[in-house]
Parts: sequence; C-alpha cells; structure tokens
Amino acid sequence: MSDANTALPGLPARLEAVWLQSAQAGSPMPGEPALAERLAASRPAVREALVRLEERGYIRRRKGADTIINRRLLDVSARIDEQVDRSELIASTGRRASMVVVESRLDVPTSEERTQYELEPDSRLLRTTKVWFADDEPVIRANDSIVLPPGAAAQIDATRPVFDIAADVGVGPTEWEIVYPSATATSPRDARLLDLPEGHPALTMEVVGVARSGRTAYWASELHSTHNFQHTMIRLVRR
Repeated sequence: MSDANTALPGLPARLEAVWLQSAQAGSPMPGEPALAERLAASRPAVREALVRLEERGYIRRRKGADTIINRRLLDVSARIDEQVDRSELIASTGRRASMVVVESRLDVPTSEERTQYELEPDSRLLRTTKVWFADDEPVIRANDSIVLPPGAAAQIDATRPVFDIAADVGVGPTEWEIVYPSATATSPRDARLLDLPEGHPALTMEVVGVARSGRTAYWASELHSTHNFQHTMIRLVRR
C-alpha cells in the first residue's frame, strides 16, 4: 500500500477504469475502503483521486449515500474543457489523428503583445500554424505563439505539442490554460486550410497558457470545424 500522502503512479487512470466498468454495468462506484484495497492505494490517495474524478464530471459524491455515476460520459468524446494535445482530442472520438505544420518561424513580439502578455523586453517567439486531421479530414487550425527566453535553442521541433515546447525551451511547464470560446465565419485562408466554404461557421478558442511562475508560456488562436466533428464540455451544477 502506498504512503498516505501520495498516490500511486497511474492511480487516476486505474480509478477511471473502475468508473468505466461501473458505468457500463450500471452499478454504483465501490466505496473508498473497497477501492483502496482493489487499487492497492491508501484511502487518502483514493479520496484525492475521487475528488479529481468528481471535478472532471465523472461522479457526484454525497455523504452517507452511494457515489452517483455520470453514465452520459460513456457517449462523450472530444472534450474541450480538458487540456490535452489536439491529436489526443481527435483520437478520443475514435478517429485517426494526424497533423501538418503549415508554417514555423522565429519572431519578436509586437509592442501590443509585450504589453498584453507582460513579456520580458528581450523575449522571442516561436510562431507556428498547424492543421490537424481526423481520418484525413481537416478539423482544427491553430496559430500558436510560444514565448522563448533569451538563449533558447534556435532549432525547435515544431511538431511537438505547444505545452511540451514551452516546458522544454520556453518559460517552463504550463499549469493553466485560460480559454475564451467564441464563434466566427471562416476567412478565405482558413476555409482553404480546413476545406470549408468561405464564411462557414466555426468554433474559435483564444487560449493563454500560464506557467508555474505566473508568466505567459504561450498563446494560441484555434479554429475548430464543427462539420462532422462534435465538441463537448462538461459543467458541474453547483448547489
């Protein structure tokens, strides 16, 4: 059994597997003691993992009652309220994901960007445009701007996820993403990239990645095609 203050590696994933079995069977989640024994983890570690599972909308716990399972999640994929690589987002729908880097270049921030994102005077940027495909159908376009501190490597693998690049050669690991969703009509360029009619409605997300230090790690402008690709959000009802 693990130490009371730590969770075993992989505990959240193993707990999610228990949730899946219970949801498919239509049965309640086992209680904390049974889960601790089944998962070979301490009760505090299991309790913490259950809190995280509830925050993600999988369960609802009530003192003195069975844990309620959100079985509707069995039919949910492409969750945009959780931060994952865009390829993983596509793969969660059961479709084959691929990605093409349309453009990648080193740049300097504009004066407006320096002010808006509180950048250091000598900061540089890696700007990329990428398109993701689901079964060869273009579904996501992202314009990413990753903040590079002085002395960062000049040769950067732009095919990697934006938060991995930020962690390795940027300002550090990203802890939060602030997301501003909206909608727009596709521009001529985006219509070509996503193989859509010009002016076709699309979901947009303006994203700001925040590092542990509180500094801006990156920002991105995403365009998501809603044609044959459904996006989902899970919101907890506070009472």
